[in-house]
Amino acid sequence: TLQGPAAEWFQHLPAGSITSWATLRDAFEDRYKPSEDAFALLSRITHLKKEVNETMRDFVTRFNALINRVPVAMLPTLENQKCFFVNAMSSK
Repeated sequence: TLQGPAAEWFQHLPAGSITSWATLRDAFEDRYKPSEDAFALLSRITHLKKEVNETMRDFVTRFNALINRVPVAMLPTLENQKCFFVNAMSSK
């Protein structure tokens, strides 16, 4: 039985997106298994800056989209995520 973040992740999968054990495995690994790309993604998050003409809503959407792509095994703590967000608000 899935619990915690894994259960929440599973509940939010699009209806009909899991058609076999193999697709479930692949989706689970995509979300929870670190990859080389995850390191590049973390680098993008740590260096992220809000654009001058970017609305706050657009920036929050962009920030969250990046955070949500990080595998859970490498996800920064909530405290670090807050720091990255605040730093991204500072001027270039």
